[in-house]
Amino acid sequence: MLYTEGFRDYIIILVLLDTGLRVSELCNLKRDNLWLDEGMLKVVGKGNKERLIPIGKQVQRLLWRYINRYRPEPAMASYDFLFLTRKGKPLTKDRVEKIMTCYGRKAELKGVRCSPHTLRHTAAMKFLRNGGDVFSLQRMLGHVSLEMTRRYCELADIDVKRAHMTASPVDNLALRQSGNHSRFRRFGRR
Repeated sequence: MLYTEGFRDYIIILVLLDTGLRVSELCNLKRDNLWLDEGMLKVVGKGNKERLIPIGKQVQRLLWRYINRYRPEPAMASYDFLFLTRKGKPLTKDRVEKIMTCYGRKAELKGVRCSPHTLRHTAAMKFLRNGGDVFSLQRMLGHVSLEMTRRYCELADIDVKRAHMTASPVDNLALRQSGNHSRFRRFGRR
């Protein structure tokens, strides 16, 4: 089986960006908890709580490719982890952090932290910007309260403006356009 760390790292970044997983959840992801045909993965999060998270079609396709062409053989039969080192051992949280830092340096990123947690925040923001709802995001991120989700997703003013442009209650009314607004003029005068 062909193995390249670059392809594995690429998949890791895309999985983090598509799902908003915590780095510990990614590292503990087992092959048995990945349902590619259904486009879902089962994660064990904080408090040992399980949740199902959908994955996009591109990530499904790339994960299939990683598993069938690039994933190394596990060093031990008990290592059913999805992401492994070249030697077939499970990736650790620290190793994934170092991978992300390394790619941040290679990309010459300045003034921004390049980490799995940054991708979690980016995933949350992109999900909302692309039309996702906050309740689905809450479940995906594994937050008990909406308050915690809100902390990740405080939208910039431009996002609120863009959302209002499409969801404006008045702009979406079928108002008649007529030149006679005289009955409303009296409200503006005193």
